[in-house]
Amino acid sequence: MAPQMVLVLLAVCVPLVYPAMALRPGWSRAMRYVLPVLPLPALVLALATGPGWQLELPWLLNGGLWAMDELRRLFLLLTAVLWMVAGIYAVGYLGARNLRRFCVFWGLTLAGNLGLTLAVDIGSFYSFFALMTFAAYGLVVHEGTAEATFAGRVYLVMAVLGEMAILVGLLLAAAAADSQILTDLPEAIAGSPRQDLIIALLLGGFGVKAGLPLLHFWLPLAHPVAPTPASAVLSGAMIKAGLLGWLVTLPFAEIAMPGWGTLMILAGAVGSIGAAIPGVVQQKPKAVLAYSSISQMGLMLLMVGAALADPERAPVLFSVIALYALHHGLAKGSLFLSTGLSVPAGRLRRAGIWLLIALPGFSLAGLPFTSGALAKLAMKDGLAANNLDSALAGYLAPLMTAGAVATLLLVLRYLWTLRSKVETGHNPPLLAAGWLASVGVSLVAFWWLPWQVEGLVRGPVWLPQPYQLWALVWPMLIAVALAAVTLLAKWLVKQR
Repeated sequence: MAPQMVLVLLAVCVPLVYPAMALRPGWSRAMRYVLPVLPLPALVLALATGPGWQLELPWLLNGGLWAMDELRRLFLLLTAVLWMVAGIYAVGYLGARNLRRFCVFWGLTLAGNLGLTLAVDIGSFYSFFALMTFAAYGLVVHEGTAEATFAGRVYLVMAVLGEMAILVGLLLAAAAADSQILTDLPEAIAGSPRQDLIIALLLGGFGVKAGLPLLHFWLPLAHPVAPTPASAVLSGAMIKAGLLGWLVTLPFAEIAMPGWGTLMILAGAVGSIGAAIPGVVQQKPKAVLAYSSISQMGLMLLMVGAALADPERAPVLFSVIALYALHHGLAKGSLFLSTGLSVPAGRLRRAGIWLLIALPGFSLAGLPFTSGALAKLAMKDGLAANNLDSALAGYLAPLMTAGAVATLLLVLRYLWTLRSKVETGHNPPLLAAGWLASVGVSLVAFWWLPWQVEGLVRGPVWLPQPYQLWALVWPMLIAVALAAVTLLAKWLVKQR
């Protein structure tokens, strides 16, 4: 049996054993401590095997095909790393209440998230996507409160609508292609008389998961009520499944679609800037981060729209989108995990903890010499408006700047709300280890992960030019100034 097949089967099938393990009450402790190990085969698969292999499973559904390419490899890395550090955190975070139930839904959701990343045939892809979607409901409602139940209902309604749209879109595309392989769909959609209907269904269906504006309502409801490690993977990895769904199905490099491209750019602008308005007035740290995820996904939508409008630009933008998704997933996962921390009493130790909490957030805003700086500069290069066939081409630069300002405003709001919620005390060792690991992979390990973006040099030797430094810093200065003015205005009102 080929090593790839062994690793794939371990990665996808071992988490599926959790429902059977839950039948034995005495196995709760084992299920809890094995959580960090579940993504390990997927991580080894992504790091130790190169792209280009295929795994045929003729006995699966109508014939399964799983494979690895550069795009899937990056998404698999993100998924495996984030679920692993969140699993370490979960071991220290979880109590005895509802432990087996949490582990079952965690394992099923992980299996779906990993499986859809590797699946190339429609049957496997949709089955894993649906498994991830519906198993995550158990994570959302885990606490059993009225607020969690309401959030779960909204999530479930949106999930059903999204899954129906995806299924119909995939079936129509498969009929047009006369094939059940995802790689055959883009060309068939481009030439189909039902092109607009199929694209609308896929954009809307995957958009529910990706937080597309008007389809995002479940995000700010689900994140605050879900257990902290579940929130981290929901925002860091699972919403990227919707993004991956777009990248592997839509006809990006087949035909220019300026109309759809302009619509997606507009949606991205609304998401990246508009999410900051409700986000900066939230009182709960995880609610602020939920709106921050919507804002960051909006920036990725700008690139999706540009790729739809310009097929020649699509290959480069794919690399940038994957890079940005990796950066955002790792940083946002770290921020979510920090919401469950307790801060030590010593002044120096407190300062060090707060610095480690803040750094991934500042990286999201494009702090120079971080992965965020590289991701944002790559995005600006990829979205250069030259020859872009879109009515909004000339507005891309100011939209990206406004998005950067919105990002830091939300990060600052998050730190402010967390400051009033955080408790003083000690953290369970594995909870602290999971959080520190998430900070490490966000700030350090990113540079050594195997990604490539045309025209950029990767690794810690990368340094921005002076003009690039200024392009990164001045939107951050605007955000800090706006935050300072807001605090000053509040102080003056209190003095009256």
